[in-house]
Amino acid sequence: MSAERKSHAYLDQTRRELSQYAHGLLRENERLRASLAIVESEQRRLERELKQRDEAVNELDRLRGRLAEIEQENAQYAAQYQQIEQQSSNLSNLYVASYQLHTSMDRQEILRTIQEIVINLIGSEEIAIFEGDESGNFTLASSIGVDGSRLRSFTLGEGTIGRRLKSGEVFAEDFPNRDGRLTACVPLKIGDRITGAILVFRLLAHKTSLEPLDHELFELLAVHAATALYSANLHQKSLAGTVPA
Repeated sequence: MSAERKSHAYLDQTRRELSQYAHGLLRENERLRASLAIVESEQRRLERELKQRDEAVNELDRLRGRLAEIEQENAQYAAQYQQIEQQSSNLSNLYVASYQLHTSMDRQEILRTIQEIVINLIGSEEIAIFEGDESGNFTLASSIGVDGSRLRSFTLGEGTIGRRLKSGEVFAEDFPNRDGRLTACVPLKIGDRITGAILVFRLLAHKTSLEPLDHELFELLAVHAATALYSANLHQKSLAGTVPA
């Protein structure tokens, strides 16, 4: 075979191989394009899912935040309801205490009622009740849980109790000691005149401090207990014939 024919045969072979290679590249390119399309589609799907997931996470966070707000609002409403309920109970206790003091004209019964109010509503079983005369001398009228022999009498303005009583204001130690010291001194007053006193010593073990209701009860006792005792004494004197009926 001549050299020219060999050259043409080589060129034809090369063209066929290049053509086959080119077709192979085109087929591979098409395959890659198809794969790329699948990958892009999958990527878009994943992006949608991620977006939906992020939206779901954001919605979940929003719902959690709203739930926390609702729980806080519920706690506030519960606290307000409890406060209103407590105020209602306090008003009932004050009314009952006031009513009890004026249901009898018997002096001893009134003294027992005062003790019961202090025991049940204040929370103390160490109580002394004094009555005073026009000279400012105070003598023990009734006591429970304390040594009466140590508290027989005092004079207004003298000694620790006498000085506290002279101010005419309720003395109350909000966080009392438990060593027998005075917790409260409640003056019993008719107008500006101090006619007696209620001394409260150690509180019961479960009660560590005085509460706002206790102060209101002390103020109530300062007026209503004084009036009740004063009326009972007048009634007793009237029955004895020492005052006009």
